[in-house]
Amino acid sequence: MSKLVRIPISIKVILVCLVVSLGNALLMVKHSEEELEAAILSQVKNQIFVYLQGIVWEIRALADPVSPAALQKLLQDRHRNSQEEDLDFSILKIYLYDLEGQVIAYSGDEQEQTKDMAGHYGEVVRRGEPYFSKTVEFSQDTKHDKPVAVSDAIVPVRLASGVMGGLEAEINMSETLDIINERDNRYESAIAWMILLHAVLLSVLVSWSIHRLLVRHVHQYDDVTQAIGSGQLSSRVEGRLPGDEVGRLGGAINRMAENIERLIKEQEESYLQSLRSLMHALEAKDAYTAGHSARVSQFAVRLGRHLGLADGELELLRKGALMHDLGKIGVRDAILNKPSPLSEEEFAEMKSHPEQTAAIMRPLHRFRAFMEIAAWHHERWDGQGYPDALQGEDIPLLARIVSIADTWDAMTGDRVYRKGMPVEKALAILEREQYFGQWDPFLVAHFVQMIRQDVRKKQV
Repeated sequence: MSKLVRIPISIKVILVCLVVSLGNALLMVKHSEEELEAAILSQVKNQIFVYLQGIVWEIRALADPVSPAALQKLLQDRHRNSQEEDLDFSILKIYLYDLEGQVIAYSGDEQEQTKDMAGHYGEVVRRGEPYFSKTVEFSQDTKHDKPVAVSDAIVPVRLASGVMGGLEAEINMSETLDIINERDNRYESAIAWMILLHAVLLSVLVSWSIHRLLVRHVHQYDDVTQAIGSGQLSSRVEGRLPGDEVGRLGGAINRMAENIERLIKEQEESYLQSLRSLMHALEAKDAYTAGHSARVSQFAVRLGRHLGLADGELELLRKGALMHDLGKIGVRDAILNKPSPLSEEEFAEMKSHPEQTAAIMRPLHRFRAFMEIAAWHHERWDGQGYPDALQGEDIPLLARIVSIADTWDAMTGDRVYRKGMPVEKALAILEREQYFGQWDPFLVAHFVQMIRQDVRKKQV
């Protein structure tokens, strides 16, 4: 069997672009001279401003940014360097003037004294905005003894104290105009509608290619990674993977997902084992809590099944209810096993157990329901519960279910200091207080219905 040839997706896209570009290039006979000139001038203008801003940053970095000697040396160095760099423009002179128009530093041997602040020189420092002359003037180049086209570019110079003045460069535009004329001659035969046709065809074909070769796979990979991030660790990239970089990425995502799933499950199992150990410690400390938690879990799961919850939710409900009072391990034995009603101070300590349980459960990120059950099974439908005074459906469904099961076992179960009440009496209390704000009335109705079915079958 021949080995699969892997062509990088970048090569695929480039090949498509080259085929389309070469085909359309044969039709491009003319180009708009004005648009090309404007584009090149705009590009050169931006380059000039960037270059001048670089000088401004160097001025700010000087130890003494207002020292004429330091500024003079900086401008001369930058002017000399600009002549050695490969730029699309040539600088004839550089000036730095202050807010009064006095020239502070100059890149040449001869220095102008003042600038007319009534014109654009003043506008630059007053407005704090750069300026580029719209007209081209001609000046005599004494070095080469020939006229050159000149444009002025000025940027404001800001220090920490504010605008200190303006930085002006006289730009030799002759070289730039030569570049423009050269490009005009090369592309003047291109026609605008042919460029448009080329752009449309290129866009359609490249977009189609990129979508087919890249985007649709990226969307699938994104869905899978989002699902994994939300806790659906069994999510995988499905289907046949392409034989390029995108396909290898899909395979890597699948391998990563498998490793994450394995590591998370190992971590969670280890943590659950620790919780089981804590439960055993709590059972030894408070035998009632162990039996109570088992009964609450049983009633909670039965109510969840009666409501039609999915198997996954029922399993979360079962385990969460079993551990809903785990935080009581931090409550003093004298309070847990007190054979009489608790004092106000003792009850306040007892009320802290939901938050302590939630803190223990919090590392189980994928089983957030455990923490929600633990934290909020003492919240009330009317918002008068604890610890967060949640109200109505702001309380998670599983926590509302456990709240009813917890109350039911508290009423019907035997305690050290009292016997549990009869089932009929407990049912009567639930029916009487169904709409009094402690529980979700809808869930209470289902729970009562479920228990009455048990009574009729003599299961209670």
